[in-house]
Amino acid sequence: MNEKARNNREGLLEKMLRSEIYSASIIALSLASLVTNIAGTMPSSYFPNYATSLGAEVWFIGSFVAAFLIANAVLSQYFGSLSDRIGRKKLIQAGLLTDVFLGTLTGLIQNWQSLIIIRALNGVSTAAVRPAAEASLVDQVPEKRRGEATGFFMTATMIGWFLGPIFGGTIQFYSETVLGLPLHESYRIPYFIDSALSIMAFILVKWKVKETRGNSSQIKIKKTMTGLNMELDGWVSRSIKVLYITNLTNGFAVGFIAPVGVLFLSTTFSAVPLQIGTILSVSGFVGILFNFFAGKLSDKWGRKPLIAIGSLSSRLASIVLPFSTDLWQTTGIMAFRSLGINVAMPASRALTADLVPQKIRGKLFGRFAAFFETGMIAGALLGPWLFYLFQSQEFHVSLFYDLIIKGSGIPFFISGIIGLIALILLLVFVKEPASMRSKSESRVRS
Repeated sequence: MNEKARNNREGLLEKMLRSEIYSASIIALSLASLVTNIAGTMPSSYFPNYATSLGAEVWFIGSFVAAFLIANAVLSQYFGSLSDRIGRKKLIQAGLLTDVFLGTLTGLIQNWQSLIIIRALNGVSTAAVRPAAEASLVDQVPEKRRGEATGFFMTATMIGWFLGPIFGGTIQFYSETVLGLPLHESYRIPYFIDSALSIMAFILVKWKVKETRGNSSQIKIKKTMTGLNMELDGWVSRSIKVLYITNLTNGFAVGFIAPVGVLFLSTTFSAVPLQIGTILSVSGFVGILFNFFAGKLSDKWGRKPLIAIGSLSSRLASIVLPFSTDLWQTTGIMAFRSLGINVAMPASRALTADLVPQKIRGKLFGRFAAFFETGMIAGALLGPWLFYLFQSQEFHVSLFYDLIIKGSGIPFFISGIIGLIALILLLVFVKEPASMRSKSESRVRS
């Protein structure tokens, strides 16, 4: 075959691969994830304040996060396995419809006891949606471009994740200052918008997303070396077991500071919900700029190099964050942390997809989510408690010079250190499939 014919064939193959990655179904699934995450994160800039306005104590804030995570962890594997049998799309739609009802209910409740029940039910709906959506994505894209496809999906997801706080903070601010609602009532309004956005996501999924499993499947799943034919034994089994541990550890690290971040900003710098939402959104968008490209690079360089670069950056940023002296410094450090998370995330998801057999993809994706959520439960319960215990204290370290460490920063230190331990475990004990290793090795030689 001459050079011109070879180039023409490669160009045609490239177009075919791109058409599979950026099909109407994948774009709709990604947009639905974007919209869902806007809805889910709108209250994040003030949720602890909403909970305390309903009568909850500050030290109890982590329990609301834990209620969500416990339900999610218990049911993720079950719903993921169910999606392998009856179909991904059905479960995604069921979860989104449940979110419509729960969003409205959250805006109407009058006590914190009802709020904690609703948070648990939110965990049920998320357990139905998340593993099925991620498995559906991987079902539909070529194996050699999983990193790029995952990067595209995660970019859309993270755009929604970081648009939500500033969107919700703005709605709350407008409701209080322009509409004249009492502060505790202004916290309710974004939840009704949450329900409307969940309806939009449901319509997108029903309209364009293809079913990939069950009797109504519209896609024939191909057998691949890293898919249906790969047995769960040997190095594959060992790698997956280590990923269970790293997901558990990473979940603990994230959960440790997830509910504490808002409290840290509001107590240390007297930041209001709109400021907090802006900081979360701005720092998030800085990271999103690298998400898509990091996914593409992981297809070329291998998964583990991108995971190492991103995770190391984000964990070090968590450790440095408590030393910030104003909101500008805090925003910069949080932006750097977000950058690292978004570099590592698509490569990490693609590595998981590379190792998991297709026929049980939903089940194992759900199991990974369950381990992560279990870690978050423990972290979410301990983080706010430590923050409450040490928030008013300062520690003087005179090893090299007099260094003052804020007690409110202890959860961030613990989170960063535990995250570094998880990274070391992954780099040492998780083995990439041969195709990914050969890309990484050839890149190093060149």
